[in-house]
Amino acid sequence: MGEIAKTLFRCAAGFVVGWVIYMVAMVLTVYDGGLSLIRQPIMAGVFSVVFVVGALLVGLTLRAPKIREVWSHAGWWPLLLSFGSIGVMIFHAQLGLQTELVDPETKEMVKTMLPVAALICYFMSVFPIVNLPSRGGHIQSATGNDGTELRGV
Repeated sequence: MGEIAKTLFRCAAGFVVGWVIYMVAMVLTVYDGGLSLIRQPIMAGVFSVVFVVGALLVGLTLRAPKIREVWSHAGWWPLLLSFGSIGVMIFHAQLGLQTELVDPETKEMVKTMLPVAALICYFMSVFPIVNLPSRGGHIQSATGNDGTELRGV
């Protein structure tokens, strides 16, 4: 599979993860009737596309030679950033990342995650998926001095 196909696959995976996170958050917090059932999946798609494109743009820094060398050897470990950020979103109240905001229509106080923390966690859940390191090397075979076949990655 070519590098472009891998990148498109990772972008699609990042989009799906972002869409699911957004929809779960909306189901748990907002219901404005039938119109929200139509509007929220569209908004989830828009937000996911924006964050995937943002992750791709920020991920360009990973193409610098020294950073690329470290990032390419990270393997699947960057996904811990994604799982960790999802965990922070789930346990934000216990971590003290909660605030009270005023609902503009009902004028009621609503407890929610700090908006900046929510955006950072949302981004950090998508970024490692979109920029997951890939081993670009091809398997090469060679022969050692004693005639045995050597394999390198």
